[in-house]
Amino acid sequence: MYEALLFLHNLVRWAVLAFGFWAFLRPAPRSGAYFAHTLTLQVVLGLGLAFLSPLFQGALANLEAVMQIPSEARYFVAEHWVGGLIALGLAHAGLSQARKGKPRARLLFALALGLLLLSIPWFRPLLRL
Repeated sequence: MYEALLFLHNLVRWAVLAFGFWAFLRPAPRSGAYFAHTLTLQVVLGLGLAFLSPLFQGALANLEAVMQIPSEARYFVAEHWVGGLIALGLAHAGLSQARKGKPRARLLFALALGLLLLSIPWFRPLLRL
């Protein structure tokens, strides 16, 4: 189950990035909805991974020690999911602004996309097969 969720989470990442760039380049309700909703799916998959991941669960068991030094465990426990949740909020705010026809939708989509690019674990395999 863990491997299947990890594969889906990795695969959906590319759809989120593609829709994020589309929403940034053409901030409209349709592109914004694809971006916000695929990002919502990504966050849901990530929450499932958090409950199943041995790395995440092991880090939670020894949280104080994990937080003292920069490591892969600390990245996933403290930084990765926080960036994803903030980006999710920005993407939905951008969608709301796009539906109203306001120009700040592009800024919100850009902020969400930038935060996602910073939150992706680029040190992990880019595609898991």
